[in-house]
Amino acid sequence: MKQNVYDTIFASSNQNKSAIKIIRISGEKAKKIPNIFNFIKPKPRSFELRKLTYKNQIIDKAPVIWLPKNRSFTGEDTYEIYIHGSVIIEKLIYRILSSYKDFRLAEPGEFAKRATLNGNIDLVQAESINDIINAQTEKQLDLAQTQLEGSLSKVINNWRRDVIKLLSLVESLIDFSDEDIPEQVEDIFWENLNNVKKNIKLSLNSAKLSSYIQEGFSVAIVGKPNAGKSSLINVLTNLETSIVSDIPGTTRDIIHQKINLKGLPVVFYDTAGIRKTNNYIEKKGVELALNIIKKCNLVLNLSDDGNFNYSYEGKDISDYIKTKFINVKTKIDLKSSPYKGSDIKISSKKNIGIDVLLEKIYAFLSKLEPDGTSLITSERQVEHTKKALNAFNRIQSLSISNEAELIAEELRLASKHISNITSFIDNEEVLDKIFSSFCIGK
Repeated sequence: MKQNVYDTIFASSNQNKSAIKIIRISGEKAKKIPNIFNFIKPKPRSFELRKLTYKNQIIDKAPVIWLPKNRSFTGEDTYEIYIHGSVIIEKLIYRILSSYKDFRLAEPGEFAKRATLNGNIDLVQAESINDIINAQTEKQLDLAQTQLEGSLSKVINNWRRDVIKLLSLVESLIDFSDEDIPEQVEDIFWENLNNVKKNIKLSLNSAKLSSYIQEGFSVAIVGKPNAGKSSLINVLTNLETSIVSDIPGTTRDIIHQKINLKGLPVVFYDTAGIRKTNNYIEKKGVELALNIIKKCNLVLNLSDDGNFNYSYEGKDISDYIKTKFINVKTKIDLKSSPYKGSDIKISSKKNIGIDVLLEKIYAFLSKLEPDGTSLITSERQVEHTKKALNAFNRIQSLSISNEAELIAEELRLASKHISNITSFIDNEEVLDKIFSSFCIGK
């Protein structure tokens, strides 16, 4: 059922028992809160203790803040009540508020949605709030915080200003339709267009890098059967992630586990031992391993006998690795064999060399980390950026002399897609989709 956007909404900061809960009430009728709970209205934006009562029943004694609409997060009159974190207190307040006309429980993300609709934040900043809540590492938090501060929004607005300048230039050139267009004006137009395209392409490239920060850098652990892959992922993650056995071919499927490596989210993949086999399931596991190798940011190539040049289906393992790899000599506590070709020597059982290996992994992955903070971070942002770039690419095949009107139309289309990255989209379903992933109370 579609909710009325003019309702006064309320929600608490969490749905569990806690020391303190914040109940936020926002909307046109939020100003009635002092009358509903029978307390004196506090001064604007001041933290004042109040006794909450309803029909002679004491509900709680709690700090209350009143935020007038011109100085609140949502852009609406807002009350925040810092109740004791009892579930029954929360239920009583919910029941009381729900009994009043035009008061209702907020939908997920509805406070942030109202802040966006009222112009307090843009869509990029709204998405960054959700990223802050879901951040699990320092790098994820840093990226989300810089977006909330408006770093990407400033870049997007610069693109839009550049496109408006190009559009103004083209529309002025339309006046020359019956005359020769000055050559230097054309040169300025194409130079400026190429500069905008270059900046947008750089940002699109950053989208892939920012996905590493959000979703995790990928590291594949590969090698022949019994090379120590499962033992290594277990010691790296401090979990019994994989079964360790002396029987070759124990790992058939891809097993993965994420860790926080100095603020970087890193996903390790334990793969099937690479060897020729007639076992259908094991063969499928090897094929999955080879596919993972191609997609990962880094490959740890393990060997317990010092031989890193093994092959599969007539191809050397190095032919399958399309990125950086580290040759890791394993089980040095058990076997005395040549270390030729190894980059590092470890023992998972004795925890020898593990810290050094982690340092090597971090040193490589940190170089992939995005340079700067103005990064495209969501699929929605990527989609509109690509559509704007496509419009610019179509312009490249047009002639200013003969097709200025078409160029102007493409520029208007590009400007619309750029604006849609930060501004309200004239499509309620898209807007609802953005905020539906938020938690209630944000």
